Amino acid sequence: MKPRGNFKGYMGGEQPKKKEKKENWYTKFASNPKIKGGKWTSEKHEKAINFLGWEITPNEIKGATNKALGMALVPIIAAITYLLYLTFITHSLSFTIFIYAIMPMVLTPILIVYYFSNYPLTAAEREKIMALTYIPEIVNYLVMSMKLTPNLERAIDFAAEHGRGKIAEDLQEIVWGLRVGTYKSAGESLDELAYKWGEYSPEFKHGIMLIRSSTVEPNEVQRSRLLDKAMKDVLEGIKNNMTEYAKAMKQPSIYLYYIGVLLPLILIIMLPIGSMMANVPLAQSWILILLYNILVPVGTFVFAKNILKKRPPVYVPPKIPQSHPGLPKKGHMKIGETTVPVWLVALAAAIAIYLSFNFLLEPILNPMPDPALYPEAAKAYIPFFHLTGMIMAIAAAISIYSYGTSYAKRKVQREVMQMEDEFKDSIYILASRLGENRPMEEALEYTCGFLGKTKISELFEKTVNNIKSFGMTIEGAFFDKTYGSLKDLPSEMIVGAIKVVVDSVKLGAKQASRTLVSLSMQLKDTSIVKEKIRTQLEDVTAMMKSIAYFIGPLVLGITTALQKIIIDALQAMGGSQITGAGTGAAGMEGIGGLAGIFGSAEVLELVPGPTFFLFIIGIYVVQVTLILVYFTSRVEEGPNNLALKMNLAKSLPIALIFYFFAAFFATNMTAAIA
Repeated sequence: MKPRGNFKGYMGGEQPKKKEKKENWYTKFASNPKIKGGKWTSEKHEKAINFLGWEITPNEIKGATNKALGMALVPIIAAITYLLYLTFITHSLSFTIFIYAIMPMVLTPILIVYYFSNYPLTAAEREKIMALTYIPEIVNYLVMSMKLTPNLERAIDFAAEHGRGKIAEDLQEIVWGLRVGTYKSAGESLDELAYKWGEYSPEFKHGIMLIRSSTVEPNEVQRSRLLDKAMKDVLEGIKNNMTEYAKAMKQPSIYLYYIGVLLPLILIIMLPIGSMMANVPLAQSWILILLYNILVPVGTFVFAKNILKKRPPVYVPPKIPQSHPGLPKKGHMKIGETTVPVWLVALAAAIAIYLSFNFLLEPILNPMPDPALYPEAAKAYIPFFHLTGMIMAIAAAISIYSYGTSYAKRKVQREVMQMEDEFKDSIYILASRLGENRPMEEALEYTCGFLGKTKISELFEKTVNNIKSFGMTIEGAFFDKTYGSLKDLPSEMIVGAIKVVVDSVKLGAKQASRTLVSLSMQLKDTSIVKEKIRTQLEDVTAMMKSIAYFIGPLVLGITTALQKIIIDALQAMGGSQITGAGTGAAGMEGIGGLAGIFGSAEVLELVPGPTFFLFIIGIYVVQVTLILVYFTSRVEEGPNNLALKMNLAKSLPIALIFYFFAAFFATNMTAAIA
């Protein structure tokens, strides 16, 4: 399209360059599929890719799906053929292993089709939810600019420069389009933006319409009221939406508890009884592994991910780069004044813990150097301590690695988050001084004295020092690449807000004061929404934490001991004896009593022994702890991997200690009673 009017644009200046579209792996994969997609039209897919700005077509989405499926089918068919040969021709592979191996191969094509065909829809939904965080910010920038200078073009440019997220990227496209003449006017471009986002955020569309209306209002007071109403309506709409999102998460979170914890507890008791009554081997080893270590964990994790998609992204935590001053090298941790590789510490701890559990056996085994002479009590402890040592060693390695790779960054992140909270309070003080027509450096100096010894006052103090000692401008004092006070601050919120203030100061202290007041309102409302969501979900997250750390492991540990009692009781009811240990029972003779009514007691031969059952449930404890910690961390702090890793490092060893303690205590108690 030929540009209209002055190619240099409404602001003058150099010829603009269009911002290059961001390519991702999916668009690259879908843009040139070797397998054609054929005829396939989907309105929802077309809307999604238009919303995302991806330069692909719905047919290319189907082509990408076919391509991925074709790439996967060849090795899957070859593998299934080979497994059939080993199982039914050479009989060198057991049928149980064949079932285990073939199940994921059958499910993989279905998952591939679902994932590739729905990826654009998922990406669009994710962008929509993420945009809720930045909509008040974008509207606030538009309103601030319109109050300072009632010019839509300047307002769009201002919001595009300082805003974040997908809407800011769309505004940058509009800036480019206005300069080269793609749009006839700024109003036309805002109309298009409003209707594009209206389906996802009606309050944003309403706010844009009010901002547009303010341009035709001749009365300055009425125009200001319209702009204030636009900001207020958007904030109220976003608050209501996010509160509804939080409420919508509550009931599914309870269902997550039922699926991840309560259902497995019931199954532990019911499977042996069901096996006896139905005369079907439901409690054999491979079924328990399939249920507890594959199906339930995978189902729980998928369900948790779907719940978290509804979480409103109220706050985006600061990301700490590896290059931040004071951090150890990547993959290293500080121990005193020394930095060592994290993997080395994790490995050493795992070996030490495993050996320590083996040493616990020494007092029991020492009197009997010949294994053949070990008493039965000692024999019972050998597999338990070996198993406990092995799982605890693995858990310790995971925890130490998670802790070592995240502790230093998490400490910096907490300091930055504290500074962000302090910054919200400092805005009022700055605004009041600027409102008195005080210079920016004087307002900053006064704020430092008022706030006392805080992180944000240290930042302002450094800024004032740059102005007085080095003769820097306000902008240089904050943003100079060598000496600027914000040079190493990884906070998009503070950096973005200071940029807005610095730009406003150029128009006068009064204008900067108004800008700060608008910013304070926005940050205050964000804090209110964040607190509302925390309150809405506090009881759910508290319950999940107690289950992940204490209740779940304790109950599961006790249940492993009860399982043996249930098997013994069922065996007694069947009038037969279970002999042997390890992976099952043998020597079943006769069927009588209640077993004769319910079914054959021979199915109990396939039930795993106490040690193997302890191992299966121990792995499940690790899995369910990881899932619940992931869920609670994402609910409380959003996509904050540092918080997730620190929570994981603390919770996993605690959960396993409670599990094995409960199992050990319950086993000894039941043995004493027997």
